[in-house]
Amino acid sequence: MNLSSQEAKPSRKSPKPNAEKKYQKLTSLFSALSHNVASNTEQALGSTDDAVEIIEINGKLWHSVKLLTEQDIKELIEQKRYFKADQHLIKLEHEQYTNDTTGKNDESTIKERKEIDSLYELLSSEIFTVVKESLNISKEHPNLLKMAVQVKIQEGKADQMYLEEKEKSGSIPAVRPREWDTKWQNILQHSVDERIGKLPSGSDDNKTAWLTQCLAQLCSQLEADLNTIVNCIKPCYPQEYNICAKYAECYHKNVSSHIALLAESGLKGKEVYPLLYWIYNCYPDIMSTIVPSEDVSQQLLNTLLPDKTIGHLKNEYISALQPDTRMHMIKSLHIEEKSWRSEEEPMVLNDCYHSELSTDIIQIIDAAVQATGNLTCELGDLALNIMLKETKYFLGSFQNSAEDFEKNHFSHPNFIPVVISIANSYETIRDYLNKNEKITNIVLKENILSILNEMEKRRKGILLKTLFCKLKPHLKKLVTDKWLACPEPIEKIFEITEEHLTKLKKLKPPQYQDLLKKIHEQLITEYILRIMKKRVICKTGDQQKQLADQIQNEADQLQELLRFFGSEDTFLESALPKVAEIIRLKDVNAIVIEVAALFQDFPDVGEQQIRAILHSKANMKKSDEKKILNILNTPMNNTDPSMYRKLFSNPTILKAF
Repeated sequence: MNLSSQEAKPSRKSPKPNAEKKYQKLTSLFSALSHNVASNTEQALGSTDDAVEIIEINGKLWHSVKLLTEQDIKELIEQKRYFKADQHLIKLEHEQYTNDTTGKNDESTIKERKEIDSLYELLSSEIFTVVKESLNISKEHPNLLKMAVQVKIQEGKADQMYLEEKEKSGSIPAVRPREWDTKWQNILQHSVDERIGKLPSGSDDNKTAWLTQCLAQLCSQLEADLNTIVNCIKPCYPQEYNICAKYAECYHKNVSSHIALLAESGLKGKEVYPLLYWIYNCYPDIMSTIVPSEDVSQQLLNTLLPDKTIGHLKNEYISALQPDTRMHMIKSLHIEEKSWRSEEEPMVLNDCYHSELSTDIIQIIDAAVQATGNLTCELGDLALNIMLKETKYFLGSFQNSAEDFEKNHFSHPNFIPVVISIANSYETIRDYLNKNEKITNIVLKENILSILNEMEKRRKGILLKTLFCKLKPHLKKLVTDKWLACPEPIEKIFEITEEHLTKLKKLKPPQYQDLLKKIHEQLITEYILRIMKKRVICKTGDQQKQLADQIQNEADQLQELLRFFGSEDTFLESALPKVAEIIRLKDVNAIVIEVAALFQDFPDVGEQQIRAILHSKANMKKSDEKKILNILNTPMNNTDPSMYRKLFSNPTILKAF
């Protein structure tokens, strides 16, 4: 039925003379309303939108426009031509009101009111059905939603007109204002509540899986709905209505109730993490599509749950972080212990023995800090402190395990590689701590580094003693009468040292250089101690030369071997050659100069050590010896005492064996 092409039927009544004044006031108001709504609707829906036919009032007085009957209006509603139907309803209501001058509830007046109310009920039912189904209708029939919105706007303006009239005349129809805004918002909330639905049922067997399912379902529904609101529903509303914010409020109320139920479901420990992550990350991200303002998003986040509930969830999670971390660290240690006792050589990474334990510990720390930091920065900092404390606790267990292995598995074929891999793990953890700029608890950090340094020192001591344990029987053969005739002891020393240093090359560079320096120092110390044992006495100059030459020759070989393996301590190279030269020289003054040079390089050399060296010179006069020793009482032009190089006062490591 094309009502726009039909001849409009005349209005049922004309205003009576005594109602003319009220009639003129309202008609002037409604003529403006009609003009504004018509033009606004055309602009919103477009002139090509044949789903809506707008009565072109264009400022004309209502009494000059022929409107439709109740039946015609009903047919318009049934044909979903809501906007035009609403205009005629407003006109009918207006006429009925302006003609009702006596205020009597006669049968005719009551019937007219019922007819209009019935039509309004039918129209509002249709309109609010469209509103309720907006998320579906906006995709397939956007013009229908646009028309419903325009009816709402038109009714809102009609309410406003009557309220203005009430201020002047004191009376308006009892049904006005119709307050469609409030009803509209209630319908939006109701539609959102139906779409979100109830939480899926779950059991206590696996609350994490149930929680994940609930949150995933909620997230999926929100994402789909909010995208539809932004892309399909928002264009159907005037910008000033801010429909996205209204929907955001509806969804927020519903989501808040859902999240409150989840928070009260008895989640314990780390079970609460998915919920906290959803609250702090997923929800703000989703809502940002509909309320892009950061302030609004933060406000939504802050009102999702009460502060007390949020605090409880945080405490529940943090309280579980410490035992969970400890459990994972100790579990990784047990796995590492099994690998130590196995027959397999530790893996090699970047030419160094590698322990997965250090990698596991760092990953455990980082994972906990990152996961917690994804909630809030404050929680991330708190988690890092917990991780550092647990690392300190773990190092105690690590040290006990290392000592147990070293004590009970000394003969293990991979003993040295395992100890090296353990030492390397300290370097990895230390490097991680030093480079981690997030650490603010400097006292705790330094405490852990101190523990690592001490543990590393013990491992280096093991590696050093292991070498010299093998060298001990050969070192004892140095600088003896038999040694002068056979170079076998030094050859075995070089062979064992080379084999050991080849394994030590699998240490990380900083530790390797430090241990190599100690080995270099100790080898020179042990050699000098052998000289000072006074086991070789040279009665002639030729014998002294032979002794000095052999010391010099072996010193050269030793320096060549250590340089090959990367020793950077060149100052040690002068010790044995100077001792050899003291033995070789015959001229007392020349010996004094050489002793002075030795004293200059190594200020810890004393009279006892020089006497022991001179003991090999059987023909040395007491007066000459005294003259030589006097040079040690002469102040030397040395550097800062703290920089003194100690060699002769170093204890022998062989005392431990």
